[in-house]
Amino acid sequence: MYDLENEYVISYNGGAITENKGSKLLHFEVISFEKASELYKRGLDYDVCIHVYTKDMVYAYKYVQEEKDYLAGRMEVTEIFYDNIDFLKGQEIVKVLYMNTDYQYLKGIENDLKEITSDLDVSYSSNRYIEFNHQGVNKGQGLKKLAELLHVDIKDTIAIGDNFNDLSMIKVAGLGVGVQNTVEEMKKECDIITKATNNRGAIAEVINKHILGTN
Repeated sequence: MYDLENEYVISYNGGAITENKGSKLLHFEVISFEKASELYKRGLDYDVCIHVYTKDMVYAYKYVQEEKDYLAGRMEVTEIFYDNIDFLKGQEIVKVLYMNTDYQYLKGIENDLKEITSDLDVSYSSNRYIEFNHQGVNKGQGLKKLAELLHVDIKDTIAIGDNFNDLSMIKVAGLGVGVQNTVEEMKKECDIITKATNNRGAIAEVINKHILGTN
């Protein structure tokens, strides 16, 4: 919850861990400016909206209306119109992502970029994004790092997700949960599947059944 002690957020796909009280940053992993710049320039050749995440801001190029509508109320985004990100030189960049709602198109991009992404973690989210993080940065490693910081056995953790960028934490957690609308291809990797979707009380279902034992 907002500004409470002993409450934590794993964000940027595992690239940052923050304690809610005072927004205290406990862990942060970035990609190099050179790598971020290369991903940005390569993205100009594709039919994608490009996002660049710094510690404090999300910048978007080709910020199409569909993406504006999708992100409305979710996050603050600064639209940019440059063919490079030289203005971010010297800032910490935690990840770059491309947006297109055609998953197979994004898979084609992943294949095209293999020569420059071998030292990155590549994942998919929200059925619209391909994301590029520092190698070893994913939600699973973020969960393990937070467990270490809190001196909690990873076997005593629960991870709940619905898409491929959640898979690493679902596999590493003591109980890996997929919600009802989890992408079909990863359901077999989950320990359990909830009856509820992510928008219809899946977390409450898990808490009631596996923590409180009330149903």
